[in-house]
Amino acid sequence: MARTFLHPDEALKLVLENIEDYGEEKISVLDSYNRVLVNDIYALNDDPPFNKSSMDGYAYNKEDENKDNYVLIEDKIIYAGLSEKIKVNRGECVKIMTGAMLPENCNAVQRVEWTEKIEDEKTIIKFTKKEISNNVIKKGNNKKIGEKIIDKKFLLPKDIAILAGFGFSNIDVKKKIKVAVVSTGDEIANIGESLKDGQIYDANAPMLVSRTLALSCDSKFYGKVNDNEKEIKDILSKAIEENDIVLISGGVSMGDFDYVHKELLELGVKQIFHGLAMKPGKPLFFGKLGKKAVFALPGNTVSSFMTFEIMVKAYILSCLGLKYESSYTNAVLTDEFNRKDDERLEYVPVKLIHNNTKLEVRLINYNNSSMIASFSDANGILKIDIGISNIKAGSIVDVRFL
Repeated sequence: MARTFLHPDEALKLVLENIEDYGEEKISVLDSYNRVLVNDIYALNDDPPFNKSSMDGYAYNKEDENKDNYVLIEDKIIYAGLSEKIKVNRGECVKIMTGAMLPENCNAVQRVEWTEKIEDEKTIIKFTKKEISNNVIKKGNNKKIGEKIIDKKFLLPKDIAILAGFGFSNIDVKKKIKVAVVSTGDEIANIGESLKDGQIYDANAPMLVSRTLALSCDSKFYGKVNDNEKEIKDILSKAIEENDIVLISGGVSMGDFDYVHKELLELGVKQIFHGLAMKPGKPLFFGKLGKKAVFALPGNTVSSFMTFEIMVKAYILSCLGLKYESSYTNAVLTDEFNRKDDERLEYVPVKLIHNNTKLEVRLINYNNSSMIASFSDANGILKIDIGISNIKAGSIVDVRFL
C-alpha cells in the first residue's frame, strides 16, 4: 500500500491546534530584551508629564507678545529636572533650558538666538524676531495616560526605552520555552572536530539553536549521537524529560539506519503526522507527549531550515501568544522556473529585490536541499503549489521574506 503524505497546509493546521501555554513571569525591564509581552502595554502617565520647553531660550506669556521687551528674572534659570515653582509675572521672562518644565503662567518660549540682552536698571530681553511656534511640548502631547504604547510582541531596544520612559520597572512576559536540539547520524562531525572520510560538519544544530534563541527560547544542544538505537533512545528520553520542545535533526526518513521515528513511538510520543507533500521537508515528524512537543526534522540543512521556518516557528510563536501570519505577498518572477516533480508543494529559496515600485523574485543557484552554501544568497521563499511544473518569467508568484 502506497504511503500518503499530508498537505503542508493541513499539517500546519494540526501544529497550531496542539499549542501549549508554558506560563509567564515578572521580570525587570532591564532584562526584557527580546522577551514577549503577556499583554499590550498602556501608559501609566501622560507623555510628557508636564508642559516643557523644546529649546533653550526665555519662557514668557504669549498674551504679551505685542511687547518687544521683557524684564528678565535674573537670579533664576529653569533647567531640566528643576522642580522649584518659579513665579513669572506679566511682562517678565525667565531663562529656560531644553526639556525643562514651563512655569505655570508661561505658555511660550523665545529661542535664545532671536533675542538681545539690554543692560539697564533691570536686564531687558529684547525679542528680535517673531516666533511662529510656541516652542512648547504640551503635557500628554505624545501619549495620554491609559493610551496603548506597545502591542504584545518581542521587545526591541526602542520598546525598552518606551517602557522605562513611562516608569515601568517590571513587566509580565511569557516564560522562555525550553528547547532541546539533538543531531543524529554517523556522517555528522561536530564543529571543531577533524572530518573523517565520508563525514560532514553538523550545520543543523547551530542553526536550530540560533533560530530558537532568536525566538526568546532557552535553547540547549544535547549533542550528536550516532545511528545507534540505544544511544538515540537515551538522549531523546533525557531531552524530552527536561524540555518543552525537542528538535531532532536527521534519522527520520525511511532508511535502514533511521531510528528516530521508532524510538519516539517507543518513548510514548503520540504521532500527529509523519511525512508531508512538501519539498524540501518530506520526512518531517510532529508528535506530543503530554505538553511536550517533538519535531523530527530532515537531516539536509536547507530541509531542516525550511521545516523550522514553516512549522516549528509557527508553533513557538503561537505558544508565546503571538498571532502567526505566514505573510505571503505577490512578486514578479524574473526568470522562468521549471521542475519535474509537481506532486509536492515546494518552497524554493530565492532572492527578493525591490525594483522601483515592484518586488522582484530572482532564482539563485539552488538544486537540492543539501546546498547550504548557495542558500546564503537567499532572503525569501517562493511557494509553488502542487500541480505546477512551469512558471513563466514575468508571472506573479507568492513569496515571503525570511
